[in-house]
Amino acid sequence: MKKFILLAVLFIGLYLSARTILVWDNPNSDSDVRVSINIPKGSSLKRISEILYEGEIVSDTFAFQAYIKWNKLDKKLQAGEYIIQRNLKFSEIATMLQNGRTSEIKITIPEGSTIMQIDDILTRKTVIEKGTFSHCASHCDFDISVPNLEGYLFPATYYISPSSFDDKQFIQRLYNTFKKKIVPHQKDIQQSGRTLNEIIIVASMIEREAFADAEMPTIADVIWKRLDSGMYLGIDATTRYALNNWKRPLYTEDFNNESPYNTRKRKGLPPTAISNPGMEAIKAAIYPADSPYWYYLHDRTGQIHFAKNLDEHNRYKQQYLK
Repeated sequence: MKKFILLAVLFIGLYLSARTILVWDNPNSDSDVRVSINIPKGSSLKRISEILYEGEIVSDTFAFQAYIKWNKLDKKLQAGEYIIQRNLKFSEIATMLQNGRTSEIKITIPEGSTIMQIDDILTRKTVIEKGTFSHCASHCDFDISVPNLEGYLFPATYYISPSSFDDKQFIQRLYNTFKKKIVPHQKDIQQSGRTLNEIIIVASMIEREAFADAEMPTIADVIWKRLDSGMYLGIDATTRYALNNWKRPLYTEDFNNESPYNTRKRKGLPPTAISNPGMEAIKAAIYPADSPYWYYLHDRTGQIHFAKNLDEHNRYKQQYLK
């Protein structure tokens, strides 16, 4: 019986050792997807391996712990926030965790951001000197066939290396992402009778006007109908774009200027997009709802109220905005 137990223990030990060695020098995955993880201060090796497993960075916590202990690294792993690719080997992961940082950081560009707001995001992350991104968007030489980059820099989460960051390359990357996202809808855009630029301008207004994705197709329908009928669009967000002020209340004098973005005084679309819209807003502009509405407003709670005519719209103003 003792021999059997010894053999069993030996077999299990050999099995675990073989399994461990097999995964030491092999990536957990073929995916180069980057994962953001946080290693809290005081985390044990066991907890660190669990965090990496939860992020799908390692597939075997036992093997990872064995590698760290074998190489006497368990006291060298540091707390911190990391961006780690899923296709790294244990040695590469361990090297990163000893530095307490990664060479990449996460940049999230919210849907509806303007070029100037993207500039602010990069400035706050200390990636650029304020103004360099927006200046490059206007003055750098790109092989891009759009009239203005506003609207075509796709909002998403990107991972960048601050030490090698280049405004022009990042702008091209955002535009390339836009192009990939729009490919499945190109045929429908062509059949819509609208140009891509018209759709992006309308999508940029939808993004700024809607409080929820579900509202977007109906808002799109209202905008397109008013545009096609020659009505003033009357969209406050276009005036805010011209003012570069998205928070303070708008006053009468704000709507009395002759800015081409003042859609209360000028008919038609503004000259450029007023934000960089996400995919839901773009799809709403391509596939608007079929509705009876010509007006809308949001009340003080954010609830939207669509109206079929001006009388109904004015009643809603009295009811919800006074």
